[in-house]
Amino acid sequence: MPQIAWPPLLGTGVAAPRARVGFVMAYQSLYRRYRPQTFSEIRGQRHVVAALQNAVVKGEVGHAYLLHGPRGTGKTTSARVLAKALNCEALGADGEPCGACESCVSIEHGRSFDLHELDAASNNKVEDMRDLLSKVNLGTPGRAKVYILDEVHMLTSQAENALLKTLEEPPAHVTWVLATTEPHKVVETIRSRCQVFELSLLPADEMAEHVRWVVADAGLDVDDDAVEYVVAAGGGSVRDTLSALDRVVAAGGVVAVDDSTEVLLQAIAERNVAGALSAVGEAMSRGRDPRTIGETALVGLRDAFLVAMGAPSPRLSAAQRERAERFAAEVSPAAMTRAMETLGVALVSLRQAPDPRVDLEVALVRICRPESEQGLDGLTMRIEALERQLAGGAVPALAPTVRASPEPSAPQTQQLASEPQDSQQPQEPWAMTTQPEPLQTGGGSPAAAARRRLAQSRGSDPAPAPVASPAADGPPPPVPGSSTARAQKPAAVDPRDLRPATPSDVVAFATEHLGMEASVVIARAKDLLGDDAKERTEDDLVRVWHALIDDQQGTHSVSEPVNEPVNEPVNEPVNEDVDLSDLVDAPDHADQVLEHIADLFPGAEVQSGEPTEKEQ
Repeated sequence: MPQIAWPPLLGTGVAAPRARVGFVMAYQSLYRRYRPQTFSEIRGQRHVVAALQNAVVKGEVGHAYLLHGPRGTGKTTSARVLAKALNCEALGADGEPCGACESCVSIEHGRSFDLHELDAASNNKVEDMRDLLSKVNLGTPGRAKVYILDEVHMLTSQAENALLKTLEEPPAHVTWVLATTEPHKVVETIRSRCQVFELSLLPADEMAEHVRWVVADAGLDVDDDAVEYVVAAGGGSVRDTLSALDRVVAAGGVVAVDDSTEVLLQAIAERNVAGALSAVGEAMSRGRDPRTIGETALVGLRDAFLVAMGAPSPRLSAAQRERAERFAAEVSPAAMTRAMETLGVALVSLRQAPDPRVDLEVALVRICRPESEQGLDGLTMRIEALERQLAGGAVPALAPTVRASPEPSAPQTQQLASEPQDSQQPQEPWAMTTQPEPLQTGGGSPAAAARRRLAQSRGSDPAPAPVASPAADGPPPPVPGSSTARAQKPAAVDPRDLRPATPSDVVAFATEHLGMEASVVIARAKDLLGDDAKERTEDDLVRVWHALIDDQQGTHSVSEPVNEPVNEPVNEPVNEDVDLSDLVDAPDHADQVLEHIADLFPGAEVQSGEPTEKEQ
């Protein structure tokens, strides 16, 4: 038999390239190579694993499951392990598949007739669903047939309707496992027919432990800095983390540090517009698009905001947590909230912007210079600046209301040296002059002080009224709270909202809003509270004030100020047969006094308080 002489190119010279090509084709990425094959290998989803294992052990496997969660959390992997457990020939006592029988090996290699995977994103029409349902009743070599329908939210409305009946009552040997990353798009009719489980992202510490195990098992030369980088890049997704580890290994274990996000956040904290715009330009020179830059900055803002609120995200690595804590220490939560809102609105507008970089840069300028914005944002920033200036010392509070007394003490004399004194002011607990009280350095009349207390209780802090200085020529300007000022601008305060703090406040309120004389108020107070000299509580004063308002209902509009002087004497003769003091002491003295005055002055129009003679 003649021997064939092989050419050099077809002999030893071709063997090496074929071997190398075979080696390249046999390589698998790390996330495929280390895909879990048993329930115990699934990380971070203990609640789902426990439910599926118990169902397999007890023989109570549901006919349909809906697994939803972010990408790379193990939805399809859990469905495959469930299919192996349902058809395993040597199932363990804890529900774990053996991984060595023909059924487990065929499912692991993707050649089993007991497991059918369908991508609903590309097979979402009603014809595709009808073709699938026509094969459901066919038998398989194993005990159970498992259908995995990935991205089920992509099905059309007609395909969903075609699936409903079979999904609700499938054959006894069929189990449906639906997977999706957007559960809110799955119709309620499908959700109600399934057992729903949610899978979550892995915490940073657990992900770092898994990465180190993969590095040790695969014999990779990766240091701790690279592990920190891939954990941060993965963001809690196992598949994304192992893909980042593949990139690091392909680069020889060298991590390309990209600190553009940290530089951008630092510029935002310092309100450095030039630094923020430079960080954007540097990131774009490295190939990052504006939307990615904005999204990473928004993630950094959110991490810092959660740290400031005391609820840091568990997926943060050590470096990310340190960066978030440093940023939260420099920026207030209100500023972070405003920055997140501004950046979020900009990211939405980037989709239709002709130049996305412009929208991102404008948003960063607004974040770094909020004082340039008109409206609430600029005002808020100015208030925050004032608070920071006052943080080093005591914040000045409103001066307390100080009343003039006939014989003030030495400290009071020194404090009130520039204010007028009233030597004829009575000292009785319920006595007060009916003339307008001069403006005090502590804040004016009792009515004005009470208004300030009401405003403070409602959350506002009105500025104290300026002290009126008399002019050299002519009458002084109207004092706030006086009758002249009230005549020029009626008060808009509801009398029932006022809360008197002293008996003098009650008298002042009654004079201003109800037109009552001090004697009437004192008599009404003694009638309600007695004539003892004990100190009156605030509740007692409020009760007296409300009683005075109730007495005047129907006779005078309490919201309309009385401009006429209330202590002007009546020049008409009074019937001496009737003692007005007896009427004042009576419980219903107000009505009786008004009736008596109406009898004395026929044809006069009488209002609450002192009668005013309009026509004799």
